[in-house]
Amino acid sequence: MYSKLYKKILTLCLFFIPVIISAQDVSFSGYGAAGITIYDRNTLNGYNQEAYYEGQFQADIEYNKRISGQLDFRGNSIDNSVELREFSMKLELYDRFNLKIGNLKKPFGYEYLLNRDELFTINRSYVQDHIADLGYGGRSISVMGYYEYSKKHPEFPFSYYLSLFKNNSLFSGVVGRVQYHFDDDYSIDCDYLFQNKGGEQPINTQGFGAGFTIEKKSFDTNMEFFYVQDPFEGVRRQLIGEDDRVYSSGVKWFGAYTFDVGAELCKSIEPLLLIGYYRPDWDIPDNHVIQTVAGVNVYIHKKIRLRLNADLRMTKNQYNDGYDTKESRGIFEIQARF
Repeated sequence: MYSKLYKKILTLCLFFIPVIISAQDVSFSGYGAAGITIYDRNTLNGYNQEAYYEGQFQADIEYNKRISGQLDFRGNSIDNSVELREFSMKLELYDRFNLKIGNLKKPFGYEYLLNRDELFTINRSYVQDHIADLGYGGRSISVMGYYEYSKKHPEFPFSYYLSLFKNNSLFSGVVGRVQYHFDDDYSIDCDYLFQNKGGEQPINTQGFGAGFTIEKKSFDTNMEFFYVQDPFEGVRRQLIGEDDRVYSSGVKWFGAYTFDVGAELCKSIEPLLLIGYYRPDWDIPDNHVIQTVAGVNVYIHKKIRLRLNADLRMTKNQYNDGYDTKESRGIFEIQARF
């Protein structure tokens, strides 16, 4: 197993060489993380604790002022694999229009504008993860036109993303996001995604999102609402002759505040709180999950942080009066970026 892993790493290194040689300028970045997760789980359904490590190695390649590329490799201890997570090319066509082509994240929701190592919480929220499983998130081969708001150009207070995507799971579609910035700190946004699932049971689905974000030096908060159509449950109901329009909904709020400490081994402390509500079928209100994540990030260096998340998940269905806390978890992690 490990010999196969080494062969993959060697292959990836050989792949880098001609790209780096032909580029004008190459910069490297990434992160490493190690931690332990303790689950509230029946051991018949899996281990109730898991130690892990993972890492990212990213190369940003500049060919000239208007053409650049990115290679993003990820590895983890769960399956002892290394994969090419992203290849993309970026063309700066106009001052307020960039074109990116490659295996890109769908710009649907605030959390999918951030990389894993940039999140305040260790993992993405339950709401964001589950709508991504329905196609409203994740990565696909895409062509995306976009512009990200710059403080240097306050006369154009917008960010926008318009992406056409296709993957190998018979899904294709279009996703758009528009964000209006009141100033450097406050913004509102709306999202829309249309997707088609082909195959023997084709279905068209769509999803909507809206949010509000504050990003200050010491305080960050975001609230989002989602209303998305479930393609998988829709196909199942097609097969039994029922209405295939099944909508899932979710809302989440997140907040974090940074306290400067200034000590040699403790630069700052960042407590955080995330609250989410997810309903897999809008017509069945008794089926839902409430998530509460309380945590803290302790920065021992501006690029190194100790992270602790207590993730309580309360699951309810129409057949039970009470809530089940199975799959709740506690996570401790150390993360270093470079």
